[in-house]
Amino acid sequence: MTVRQLRQLVATIALVVPSLVCAQQPAAPAPKPAAPAGPTEVAARVGDRVITVAEVDEAWRQADAAAQAQAAQAVYDGRKQALDRLVADLLIEQAAKAKGVSAEQMVRDEMRTRSKPVADADVASFYEQNKARMQGKPLEDMRAPIRSFLEQQREAAAREALVSELRKAGPPVTVALDAPRQAIEVAATDPSRGGATAPVVLVEFSDYQ
Repeated sequence: MTVRQLRQLVATIALVVPSLVCAQQPAAPAPKPAAPAGPTEVAARVGDRVITVAEVDEAWRQADAAAQAQAAQAVYDGRKQALDRLVADLLIEQAAKAKGVSAEQMVRDEMRTRSKPVADADVASFYEQNKARMQGKPLEDMRAPIRSFLEQQREAAAREALVSELRKAGPPVTVALDAPRQAIEVAATDPSRGGATAPVVLVEFSDYQ
């Protein structure tokens, strides 16, 4: 082996070994996101002056009320979806425990009886109804993904029906998560109907052009 070949071999090993070591090491767990700060928590201090999260939210509302309302709604929607999943899992676990089976087994059994198999006619019907979205691909090319999509839809509907029944027949479920509310200021000169202290205000946007 020449000196040049030896140098090339050493350079290759130097490049390959680190990648092998990195591949063998377990991936580091993703950092846990910090919990959202409460309204009374401190956002900043300027000398002796304390700025709370509530003050920040109010300043944000005054600067861009629409963006703040959208952000608050997005947070609520995410929490509500996660809460619904947690409640559903707990209801299924309790019902499965009462039957003496695992939650996974109960779900499989329920899906088997509730979810109808997808027939070829169902696939063909979906293809015809959504033909414009198939990018010119024939039915045979789209049959497998359409069938998979319809099966997932039916399983999701069957699980939703199961959870709905468990909510009615199972232990009471009380949801304390409040939806965001937007305060509406109605001036005396604004065109309006009803009492000024009504608990709900409906706002109508119109284009008079």
